[in-house]
Amino acid sequence: MSSTEQAIVQPFDFANEVFHTKQRGLWAQAWQRLLHNRLAVVSGIILLIILTVSVLADFVPAVQLHDPAQTDFGAVEQNPSWDHPLGTDGLGRDLYARMTQATLFSLKIGLGTQAVILLIGISVGMSAALAGRLSDTVLMWITDLAFAFPDLLAIILLRQVLFGRDWPIIGSGDPQIPGIPSVLLVTVLAISFVGWTTVSRLVRGQMLSIKEQDYILAARATGASPWRIVRSHMLPNTLSAVIVAATFGIPLAIFAEATLGFIGLGVPPPNASLGSLINSGLDSIQTHNIQLVWPTMMVALLMLCFTFLGDGLRDALDPRTRK
Repeated sequence: MSSTEQAIVQPFDFANEVFHTKQRGLWAQAWQRLLHNRLAVVSGIILLIILTVSVLADFVPAVQLHDPAQTDFGAVEQNPSWDHPLGTDGLGRDLYARMTQATLFSLKIGLGTQAVILLIGISVGMSAALAGRLSDTVLMWITDLAFAFPDLLAIILLRQVLFGRDWPIIGSGDPQIPGIPSVLLVTVLAISFVGWTTVSRLVRGQMLSIKEQDYILAARATGASPWRIVRSHMLPNTLSAVIVAATFGIPLAIFAEATLGFIGLGVPPPNASLGSLINSGLDSIQTHNIQLVWPTMMVALLMLCFTFLGDGLRDALDPRTRK
């Protein structure tokens, strides 16, 4: 390597080390700022408790007091008791067991949907920002087209189309109907179809702004490969906005699933989702309204906790609020 090349490379390596050190410092500061946001911390703890209880109830039989699908016509519409902490429904099924099952299903929908949305949104947004003008125009046209569909209508149509097809490779959610994909997978794919557009626009805008920064131009001048620039500089600087968007997207996916369950397009019985529990609770609203109270409160609690956590993450990661 010539002396000229060494003179160029050495300052860049020093700047790169300083950059990554500063990045680690900023993430540590963001974590400290998040811990000082009491509402976000409490929301995170509540979400962790709900997730832990739901997972344990699903995978550890000793934690679950009753089978969610077991009927007991001698204990119909009972009020909360030691044997049934949340009471029973019109078929004598334990509401605590059904609530844990429904909550876990909704959390799977919310987290699974965001995983698919991030995968599609980051890929499309990054491709649009880094590719040529023609590719950017085509990808953004596709994004606008997907964004133009009414959310609920598109989800319902896609769910019916996907669930009505034969998908032997994916597997069956019902052993009696081979080749039909599970309701969980179908719902995740349907909600993701209308949710990735926001993330793709966000990533594209962030990367278009970042790639004109001085340190990106310096990296290009020293011969850094495009993939190294994206991996080491552009993606880390886009990650904070993506994390906030994903946190706000989880309650939207949960509410969309609850809406599907409420109109009868959720998980088929005897399984339960929060929307289907709300729907079944309407039948006994005059005689035993507690069946409606628990799932409604859980939907509201999940949405509030994720929203407060998203607000805390946005305040912690927003560079304009750093002192």
